[in-house]
Formats: sequence, structure tokens, C-alpha cells
Amino acid sequence: ILFVAASTPAWAQNEGASLSDRGHKLPMKWGFGFTIYNQNQPYDIVTLEVPLAGLDIGAAEGLEIQNNTDSYHLKFDYWVLPFLNIYLLGGQIDGTTNVKLSDVDLGLPILLNDIKIDYSGIMYGGGATLAFGGRGWFTTLTYDITRTDLDVTSSAVQGWLVTPRFGLVFEGAAIWIGAMYQQTEETHEGIWEMPYLGLVPYYVELQQSEPWNYQIGMTAGLSKHWNLVLEGGVGSRKSVLAHLEYRFGNR
Repeated sequence: ILFVAASTPAWAQNEGASLSDRGHKLPMKWGFGFTIYNQNQPYDIVTLEVPLAGLDIGAAEGLEIQNNTDSYHLKFDYWVLPFLNIYLLGGQIDGTTNVKLSDVDLGLPILLNDIKIDYSGIMYGGGATLAFGGRGWFTTLTYDITRTDLDVTSSAVQGWLVTPRFGLVFEGAAIWIGAMYQQTEETHEGIWEMPYLGLVPYYVELQQSEPWNYQIGMTAGLSKHWNLVLEGGVGSRKSVLAHLEYRFGNR
């Protein structure tokens, strides 16, 4: 998901190699880190199929659909060029998607049960970051794609994101603002319990309601090799990220 991987710039080394013509410092080439990420956002229905004669539930408008995702993953990155970083990542994802069908008015004296989908599994992916900076500032653009292998074989989650950022660099720290454009697709197939009718099969395909949200973040050099990154997202998609990384190798 998730997205959910959220690469972050590493411009807060306590020590760095200065580029004399531009005045900024480069991070050590290799990095290895651990990320904790939480994301909560509304979804829209692309397709909802419930084989009930005379009931077109898939045409219901304004359904409240909320997704909450947690991921815990490792990230390995390398600065190929002073302006290009590439990375791989992999870890665990846990998610819950709730389709609030109890709000659907069937014109009957019954209420539908909500469809609540819990899933977990392995997420993996990669991406690249382009970076440019000068004395006391930097800008980055990150592309990230992830896929999942879930414990529910009838479910699938995949997505990609683009994240532009602009920040300021201080001695041993940096702060930034940015935005995230995220495209997420979820498909689920299962059994739904409906009042009076019992167990009914369903198929649902979902996507994010609003692709953009805004971000603010910071990174601090804890030592020559260790960096801590914190980032939060606001808007219809809310997110929190914490990343601890170890950097090594020649600059």
C-alpha cells in the first residue's frame, strides 16, 4: 500500500561531504532502516457485486468506507548519483476496510450488516528519489510502488505514490513540507452475513477517495551514522511515519 512505504530524504548527517559550488552535504551512500507507518483514509466503491435479485446495492451512493493500514518494513537504499537514490523495501502489512452498508436504504424494514474486511500479509516494493539542493535547502521527488501477498487469497492490495517535498537544512537536522499523490486498489471476495438471508457471497473493488494529501516532516542526525525521521500527513488521508536508519559507506 500502501502505500504506505513513504521514502524520506536523508539530508541531516552530522558530517557530510560539501559540494563547494552548491554548499550542501551528501549523505553516506548506503542506508538500512526500519519504518513504522499508519494510514487512515476514506475509499470509494468501484464495483460491488452482491447476487441478490431486485437489490442493486452496488449503485448505492455516499457509502462511508474507511480503511486503516499499519505497516512495519525494512528499507535498503543506495545513492547511485548525488541526485538519485534507489531503494528496496519489504515487511508486514495489517489492514481493516469497513464498508458501512448499514446506511443503505433498501426501502425495507431491515438494516444491512456492514462488510468488515481484516487482512494481513507481506508487502514489498521499491522506488527512486530525485534530489536537488543548495545552501540550506533541498527538494526531492519520490516514486514508490508496492504490492502485497495477503493471508486471504481472495484479497489483493497494490498501489503507487509520488511524493514531492521541499525542505530546509540545518546543522544535523532538516525539516520539510510536501504532498503525496497515492493510487491504491483493493479487491476483496468473500462471504457476507445478511439479515434473514444468511450468508451471501460478495465481490468489492475499492480505490482511494482523494489521491492527494499534505505532509510535514523532520529528520535529525543522532550520530555520524544514525538518523531519525518523523513525518505526518493531513487531509482526507491521515498518516504517521517513524523511520530509524543506519547509513554507511563512502560519500
